[in-house]
Amino acid sequence: MASQKWPRSSAFLLSMLLLVLPASSLIPTAIFPRGAPQIKTIPSQAVTGDIIANFQSANDNLDGPQLSAVNSTSFDWWYFDVVSPDLLTSLTVVFFTTLNSSFPFVPPSSNVDVIGVFYSFPNGTCDSIFIYALEANITIDDNGSSGQYVGTGTSWSGSPDLSRYEINVNSPEHGISGTFTLETLAPAHYPCGPATAGQDMTVAPHIGWSNAMPDAVGTVNLSILGTEMEFEGVAYHDKNWSDQPFQQNVASWYWGHGRLGAYSIVWFDTLGLDGTEYVSAYASKDGEIVFSSCEASSLTVRPSGGDDQYPPSVSGGDPTGFTIWMDLGDAGALDVNVTMGTVILDGGPSYKRWTASMQGQVRCGQLMTGGMAVLEQFKMA
Repeated sequence: MASQKWPRSSAFLLSMLLLVLPASSLIPTAIFPRGAPQIKTIPSQAVTGDIIANFQSANDNLDGPQLSAVNSTSFDWWYFDVVSPDLLTSLTVVFFTTLNSSFPFVPPSSNVDVIGVFYSFPNGTCDSIFIYALEANITIDDNGSSGQYVGTGTSWSGSPDLSRYEINVNSPEHGISGTFTLETLAPAHYPCGPATAGQDMTVAPHIGWSNAMPDAVGTVNLSILGTEMEFEGVAYHDKNWSDQPFQQNVASWYWGHGRLGAYSIVWFDTLGLDGTEYVSAYASKDGEIVFSSCEASSLTVRPSGGDDQYPPSVSGGDPTGFTIWMDLGDAGALDVNVTMGTVILDGGPSYKRWTASMQGQVRCGQLMTGGMAVLEQFKMA
């Protein structure tokens, strides 16, 4: 569909309307007409007062901003990762719009527009770089998004149909430059089902999630602090947002994605502070969704080996693996054993991100081995 052009008089009236309407009356997916690419600017400073979060899907804007603005108790971010076949090299890039008060795993700062680059090399080097922007300009085009973090030399560009994304980094003052591209292999989805209108987008209370690329071919050509990073691996892209602080709604959180045999899988198993468990299960095969659900009976993720206490405690240790049981509907059930590979982000007792290997089988079928995954654990209680 060709991009629509607003008459100058209509654009003027819309700009006046946005000036006089309170933020609480604006739902991000309803600000602009469908089919017209639009830019949302997120200033570097948090706004004061209440904001509105959108948790109901439309026919578009799957990967766009879902907050009317960012204040000190909200967050919205775009997450990209890729891992090499040997699980030793990895890259994660997160375009945050948040303060430490609403997501305590970013460094304290008064700037909400921050990029986190997390990397690991085969020699054991594992570190992160944070880059702060003057403002963030997010373009929404159909279901895709693009983002320009002004003053950082860093951006992402996504196709309207979610088939391709590219991250460009040119930040010599931080010692990093190059590209990271993702070519999709699996259809997008929301926590409870496919990428269609009318879906509940909450994966836990007040926490939204959309998964633009459950599985993709990732190609990395970067230079990081003088070391070249060039590889092709399993890649992924999603986003989360909330109108409340993360720590207000999460006691523990198990999330991961990977490729096992012909299956692309994504899992979420979250425990609220009140002890309620929330799950989201996704599996696709040959470019088609096999199963996608947030029913309690659709998924169980539990720690195994090491400190396998459940629910996990921030005062405890970490597991050495996970067991995953996932309903695949008519295809049966998928049993997966996950074995940790490398810690690629160590956030102390409350947070870890790993690469991992996987093996598993559907029903009593042939054992699938050689699976690759990236996964994380939050322990907040």
